[in-house]
Amino acid sequence: MLRPTMNEANSADCTSASSPRRGWIPFALESLAITLLFALYVAALGPEVNEPHYLCKAKQYWNPAWLPHDFFLSAPGAHYTFYWTLGWLTLFFPLPVVAWIGRVISWLALAAAWRRLSFLVIPHRWCSIATAAIWLVTLHYGHLAGEWVVGGVEGKTFAYPFVLIALGLAIQNRWNPAWVSLGIASAFHILVGGWAVVALGVAWLLVGRKSAPFLTMLTGLMGGGLISLLGLVPALLLTAGLPADMQSEAHQLYVFYRLPHHLVVHRMDSLRQICFGAVAAGWAVFAWTSRRNSSAVLVNSFAFGSLLIAAAGLAIDQICCYWLGDYDLGAKLLRFYWFRLSDVAVPLAFSLSVGLRLFVAEQQPHRSALRSASIAVVLLATTIGLALRVQSRLTAPMPPADEMASVSDYAAWRAMCGWIRENTSDSATFLTPLNQGTFKWSAQRSEVVTHKDIPQEAESLLGWKERRWRTNRYERLTTDQIRMLSRDYQIDYVVVDKQARPTFQGWDFPRVYPADEHSDSPYEIFRIP
Repeated sequence: MLRPTMNEANSADCTSASSPRRGWIPFALESLAITLLFALYVAALGPEVNEPHYLCKAKQYWNPAWLPHDFFLSAPGAHYTFYWTLGWLTLFFPLPVVAWIGRVISWLALAAAWRRLSFLVIPHRWCSIATAAIWLVTLHYGHLAGEWVVGGVEGKTFAYPFVLIALGLAIQNRWNPAWVSLGIASAFHILVGGWAVVALGVAWLLVGRKSAPFLTMLTGLMGGGLISLLGLVPALLLTAGLPADMQSEAHQLYVFYRLPHHLVVHRMDSLRQICFGAVAAGWAVFAWTSRRNSSAVLVNSFAFGSLLIAAAGLAIDQICCYWLGDYDLGAKLLRFYWFRLSDVAVPLAFSLSVGLRLFVAEQQPHRSALRSASIAVVLLATTIGLALRVQSRLTAPMPPADEMASVSDYAAWRAMCGWIRENTSDSATFLTPLNQGTFKWSAQRSEVVTHKDIPQEAESLLGWKERRWRTNRYERLTTDQIRMLSRDYQIDYVVVDKQARPTFQGWDFPRVYPADEHSDSPYEIFRIP
């Protein structure tokens, strides 16, 4: 049976001998401090990389008349709980304001959940701020598959707080509400919540099954399962009714062409593999030193469960892609993001294990010099890593979404999008540079296709492939070829980035932007009559 450690019993949040109000004050202050740490870590006005992708989709869900001809926005989605929770705000506020509302809410929720979880493992006030910093930096520099927790707002930023809440409940041996919490996480993001269920199931098998027999958890499992249907059913409908050959093509396109850096381990950067391996090794060392703390053991068992999931993904990758050469089966299985949870859970367990050694073991008289040196290295690396991250964000020439999308001239891009909002019809459709991802956000007009905005529904994914192929390097097409694209996709305007395509020769269409022929803007807009 899980029992509180000596430190937990002695502290118990120091609330047994004090008023509830006095107990809430440090909780609120630490949660606020962690939220400020998250804001410092992001250190950008936005939009963040995925915010145009998710918030434009949420806005169009609540207002179908907004950008009705946009291919991506018209495709079926999967994150309806996110749309229901935050999307309605787009009816009253501009997208940047909604983004900030969502950021603040999700950061506050994550900060409060982290403070609670950290205190259950390390029952000392203010320690949660240090463990949060270690978690952030370790996740930022030590991820394998590109997963993140703190950033812009999207479905998973509301899912992860419930994962942390579930871990805290499991530490308290409250398994039924823990499963319900993971059901809520699954409703927001089925893969985040679903894999967390598997990992916590591993933790239950290792350390929890004696104190919480399976039958006693049926209520929570059934309740959480019913709630998770809000995320599961839309995900299942993404491939429903489509012939097997079309599903296979869509899966391979999604896994091996569009998202191998998230899904296919042999296609991931070797430096990322080394960094994640180093974090996992460091976690294993500190997990061993904290093996007598029952709370830390459960968290470490959860991380171990996430590594088992990642190991299964690695086995699928190697067996299907190398031994069998069956890319159809590989894509069908690898699309489930096997490496996502370990990117988060291993740094999480590492930070709490380090914090336990730092803030609890320091009271022990026989603390080794090697242990002290290793903790000093972790703290120094955390400080330097966080400083480098903040410095890079504060000195960035443009928001992350535009920087990642290779916008060549941010000021000129913003000016062009502003001109489009003021001088074109709300129903106009644009052919835009394929690598950008903020046109809908900034210009608020429909576009034919972009590399970033890939639909999740299988049939729409194949349509994305066709559009992507037909419009690739469209600056090289002839006037007649552009006219044919216009007939097929109802294109009204074409945007050209001359800086990215210096050999562009122009078409026999009227150029409407820039109006000044001597303008040095790299962007031109042509109207297709």
